Amino acid sequence: MRFPTFRTRSREFTVALAALTAVLVLSIIVFPERAFQSSLNGLSIWWNVVFPSLLPFLMLGELMTGFGAVRGLGTLLEPLVRLLFRLPGIGGWAIAIGAVAGMPAGAETVGKLRRDNLVSREEGETLLAVSHVASPFFLFTVIGAGFLHNPATGAALAVIHYGTALLTGLLLRFRRSKTSMASVPGAADRHSLPRGRWKTPAPRERSLVARALANMHEARLEDGRSFGKLLGDSVSGAIQTLMMIGGYMIVFSVLAGVLDTIGIVRIASEIVALLAPSLRDTAETVRAVFSGLLELHIGTNRLSRLDGADVWMAAMVGAALAWSGAAVHFQVKTAIRQTDLRYRTFLVSRLVHATLAFAATPIVWKPLSGMLPGGAETSFLQLTAETTVPPADPLSAWGIWSDVPHRILVLASVVAAMALLSIIWAGLSRTAKTT
Repeated sequence: MRFPTFRTRSREFTVALAALTAVLVLSIIVFPERAFQSSLNGLSIWWNVVFPSLLPFLMLGELMTGFGAVRGLGTLLEPLVRLLFRLPGIGGWAIAIGAVAGMPAGAETVGKLRRDNLVSREEGETLLAVSHVASPFFLFTVIGAGFLHNPATGAALAVIHYGTALLTGLLLRFRRSKTSMASVPGAADRHSLPRGRWKTPAPRERSLVARALANMHEARLEDGRSFGKLLGDSVSGAIQTLMMIGGYMIVFSVLAGVLDTIGIVRIASEIVALLAPSLRDTAETVRAVFSGLLELHIGTNRLSRLDGADVWMAAMVGAALAWSGAAVHFQVKTAIRQTDLRYRTFLVSRLVHATLAFAATPIVWKPLSGMLPGGAETSFLQLTAETTVPPADPLSAWGIWSDVPHRILVLASVVAAMALLSIIWAGLSRTAKTT
């Protein structure tokens, strides 16, 4: 059964875009006050929470890339990527970039790998789904410390998010044909550098750690920027990314406000109330869900502030993170535009990931709450006068940043554990080949 999608080059798609744009502009003209208030709400969340939370970590991601650390990490993860997803070793680099920089950086990397013919189409589509995850910085700082005021909840959501992403990748592994690994000659033997950059490949006889260090060193030399230049580029790049995120947040916040104003939310709320009469504050829940479908930051913020939120609200936040919002989908489609990677495969992977995240949360939430320091089950905020509005003083971002060293330590421990597993597997594989 084929999954129907609009063809972006079709006349119908052009007409649909023109009609939607006309409706949006007309709604803004007819309801200017609501549009202004919606844009102001999006701007407030961006400035008070998203901007101070993500700025240092976007800079850190650029610095890691410039110093070659991301490429070295990708090399370390090669055996693990091969074992879990039957992907060529170069996939470790794309997954590492996606994990450090967050969505849609993984899609941009996968698109480049496919254009360079370093992965087959099926490999690229699997890699696109596996590398499309929220960055741990976003989960810990924006969601945990920023929206929920409890890093333990961000950690619990991170475990669920990455665990279900891994399960989604494993399901895609069995979808691929047995011949997909041979569809690109030599793809499985390539390492974590794209074509044109691999000048002196490390011999296969060298240890995995030695190859990772060699690749990291070559990546730094190829980058060629001094520390001052790299630091300046990291600042400008982070600001540019945050401005793009802010623009998306404002536009989709206005769109959500328009849907509410013209009665779409009210109609959906009445339907949901009939289907789930026990649901509290149906209208606000539907608004939050609509926001999550359109834009990730706005949606997760609204979901985290629902009155009387519980484990089911956590499941909705997890599903929104897995879906990642229409705004990110547009960016992914742009990243793979000049390739033969199919968007419908990515769309199905997002639906599968969201379903798994929503279903897994009620099962693992209590055990995770018991294992994490301080517990995560009670961290969803009850709405009060003190918590309904994000802090207006930008200096209050220090409250978000104060726990940064601990979160970085936790992240480094997880990455080190994954690298250790990969090194052990590489050693076992080499021993098996020599015996």
